[in-house]
Amino acid sequence: MKKRRFFTSHSKSSALVVSLAIHAVLIVVALSFVAVKVIVKEDQPFEAKRVKRPKMPPKKIQVPMEVKKRKPKPRLRKRIVVNTKTLADIKMPEISGIKGGLGNMGGDGLGSLGFDLNLGLFGGDRSTGNELSGTFYDLRKTDKGAATNMAQQDYDTLIKKFVSSWQPWVLKRFFKAPKTKYATAFCMPVASASAAPEAFGVSGSKNPMWLIHYTGSFAAPESGHYRFCGQADDILYIRLKRRLVLDASWPTIYGRFSGWDSNDDNNKAFPLANNQMVIGDWFKMEKGVPMEIDLLLGEGHGGLFNCRLLIEKKGSEYRQAPYTYGERSGMRPVLPIFKTKEIPEELVGKMKLNSNQETLEGPSFGAVSNLKPRMDAP
Repeated sequence: MKKRRFFTSHSKSSALVVSLAIHAVLIVVALSFVAVKVIVKEDQPFEAKRVKRPKMPPKKIQVPMEVKKRKPKPRLRKRIVVNTKTLADIKMPEISGIKGGLGNMGGDGLGSLGFDLNLGLFGGDRSTGNELSGTFYDLRKTDKGAATNMAQQDYDTLIKKFVSSWQPWVLKRFFKAPKTKYATAFCMPVASASAAPEAFGVSGSKNPMWLIHYTGSFAAPESGHYRFCGQADDILYIRLKRRLVLDASWPTIYGRFSGWDSNDDNNKAFPLANNQMVIGDWFKMEKGVPMEIDLLLGEGHGGLFNCRLLIEKKGSEYRQAPYTYGERSGMRPVLPIFKTKEIPEELVGKMKLNSNQETLEGPSFGAVSNLKPRMDAP
C-alpha cells in the first residue's frame, strides 16, 4: 500500500525520470549510428585543379661522356710446329724402376721429354744430363773439308801430342762432325771401323783415321777406391784430374804414345772381347762428388774396331768365372761395365756382352753435368 502512495504522491517526478531515460537511450542510439557511419565512410578522391603552363621548346642537353677504349681482343697463340731434329734437349732425372731410365726409353719427336730413338753404341742425339759428350774428328780432312793426306806416321804423332796435353786445340784444324753424341757406356763389339763416323753423320772409309773425344763428369754411388779396366782396337785412353789412369789400346799401341803402364800383376791376364784386359790405376772417389773425365777413342788402321770399358771397386766381391787364354786358365772376376745410367734393352742387345767377362749388374755412375770440349790454347 505504501508503494502506490509513493508513485501517487510523486507522479510528476516519475514522469520526468522516464522521459530522461527515454532521451538517454535515443542519444546513445544516435551516437552509435554516427560512429558507424564515420568508420565505414570511404575516403573521397581528391583531384587537383589543372594549371595551364606555357609550352617551352625542348633544349638538347649535351652531357659529356667518357668514351671507353675497347680492350683489344686477346690474340690467339699460333700453333708452332717444332722440328724435333733440332729440338733443344731438356734434362730430366732418371726414374728408378724403369729399365734404362726415362731418358732412354726412346721416341724421336719426344725430345722435349728426353726420349731418343737414335740411341746407339756411340751415344744418342739427346742429353738428359747423365752422359758424356762426344766430339768426332775426321783426321783425313781439314776444318774446311780439304784432304789432309795424313800418313800413318802423322797419325801416330798427332795421338802422342794430344795425349800429352789433352787440349782440343790440337785437333782444331781437322774436320769436326757437327753432330754431338751423348754416351752412357762404352761397349762396342767387333764391327766395321766405319761404324763410328757413320754414327756421327760422317761417311765411313776403309782407312778412317778418326778420333772421338768424350768429356763430362761422373759420380760414385759409394765412397771408395775405383779403377777402370778395358781394351780397345785401336785406341782407348782415360784421364782423371789431369792424370792418365788407363791406356787400354791395342797391344802394338799400348803405352807407345802415352808412356803409361799398369802396375797390377794380373794386367793382360784375362781375355776381354778379342783382346787382353788392361787393368788401370786406382783412384779415390767420394760419394756423390763429381769428377771430371776425358776419354779418347780412335781408329787409325781401318778394318775393324771394338771397345770394352769396365770398372772395379776395391774390396767388393765379384762373381768368379772360368777363363782360358792361351796357355793360362783359371778363375777370373766378372766386372760390371762402366755406365752412367741403366741401359735400355735394345742397346744391351747391340753390345753382345759375354757373361763370363762382363756384367750389367753394377752401379750407375751418374754424370752430373756435361762439359763442353775445351778449345783453349796451352
